[in-house]
Amino acid sequence: MKTQTTTPASGKYPQTTVVIVVDATIEKAFNYIAPIYLPHIFPGAGLIPGIKDTSVNEGWNKAGLNRTVYFADGSTSQETMLTYVEAKSFTYKNENFTSPVLRALMQRLEGEWFFTTDNDGRTRIEWTYRTIPTNFVARIFIRTVLLRYFKRMLQQAVDICKEDLESGNLLGAHFPSAAAIPA
Repeated sequence: MKTQTTTPASGKYPQTTVVIVVDATIEKAFNYIAPIYLPHIFPGAGLIPGIKDTSVNEGWNKAGLNRTVYFADGSTSQETMLTYVEAKSFTYKNENFTSPVLRALMQRLEGEWFFTTDNDGRTRIEWTYRTIPTNFVARIFIRTVLLRYFKRMLQQAVDICKEDLESGNLLGAHFPSAAAIPA
């Protein structure tokens, strides 16, 4: 089976990137962030609703895995882990949006996380969101309006991760029981 990867960066695909450095080893940062409980780091940002839950919360550590993401506004998307390289990187895509707005704007949204160690033993984390618009008009709207909300959402999420990792209070590792997941 050929591993699916993300779409190469291009002017056709609006994207935003955030970068942080955390005072944690690369293994600790990766092992905390890759399987993190999404509602912990996605409370919502402006036009972007928070994440309420996902259909798979544990074992999110292998290319090809799929899960449903449940948003606070009642909409969903399907998320697929595309690549997973222990303590280095992981990529994923979200598609099949039930939100009428997101469905009209994007074929899919792709995420790329890269982890590297600096000379002081800290970890540099780079996270990119790349959108695959449905058409030219959607591309313009995404680039001029939506990207600022995506950037705010990503920054908010990495700030939460940084605080958790540096404080040792790893709240994002706590998942609800399977019975609590929406049907």
